[in-house]
Amino acid sequence: MMSNSIHERFYKKIIYMVEGKDYIKFFNNITTNKIEFRSDNEMIRTLWLNNKGRIVHDLSIGWINNSDSKALLIDHFSSESLIENILKYKMSLDVKIIKTDLEAKISDSSSKRIGGDTYFMKSSISLVDKYLAIGTNKDLELINNFDPMDFISKGISYNKKIFHNKTPMELNLWCSIDFKKGCYLGQEIVARVKYKGQVKRNFSYVKIDKGVDITNTPIYKGENEIGSIIYTDFIDRNASYCSAFINHNENYNQTGLKIQYGEKEYYCEILENLFKSYSENY
Repeated sequence: MMSNSIHERFYKKIIYMVEGKDYIKFFNNITTNKIEFRSDNEMIRTLWLNNKGRIVHDLSIGWINNSDSKALLIDHFSSESLIENILKYKMSLDVKIIKTDLEAKISDSSSKRIGGDTYFMKSSISLVDKYLAIGTNKDLELINNFDPMDFISKGISYNKKIFHNKTPMELNLWCSIDFKKGCYLGQEIVARVKYKGQVKRNFSYVKIDKGVDITNTPIYKGENEIGSIIYTDFIDRNASYCSAFINHNENYNQTGLKIQYGEKEYYCEILENLFKSYSENY
């Protein structure tokens, strides 16, 4: 079973409410995706980058009650204070952000309400049919935990710890970028990689045929290092599934690889990454 510490890497999110007549304009100016009101309860995933193209905030935005007067803003990952950055960059724009007491939990199905003010929003993650249930901790206890293998089998990362100091391209997050929109922070770096070449390493899952919790360990193909395991995300019976960054030209399904962890040697396999293939062709 998955330990609580590993479990937390998948779930913990901060929920804000944003409002003001300019909040949609603001996020269009700052972040990577096109933001426009949607009445279908489907969230839009967008990234706030720094001037080096690295992810500062990984966000999803969605609307409730069929109104664009305010929106729910889901903070999946932040390396800096989101509130402070909004205050810093909004200038004279009318944008207000309020941190709520709500929480979010990934769900396999939706319902109008299960209690008080619990909302089900269609997930903004490509290739998976999931919902974000947003409500109080008490209400969300009624919702079963999703199966992490639904994400691992498609190569979709939900381990926030691997986002630190990474670019969207290293995490295969091309589908969170709209290349037809105007300027945003970090656009020059993203465009350069998109049109002139790939990053050295990008994300995939690695399977180890032992139930071990492994971190920060090189992956070898013969005598050559081709990547590195960063964290163990899920342990299921006699196998571990780990977040890893693999040399781009080696990032495909292959077996017979080795890692050395402490005094022990393990065989491992790079899993097929459907999300990487989908996102690179987005």
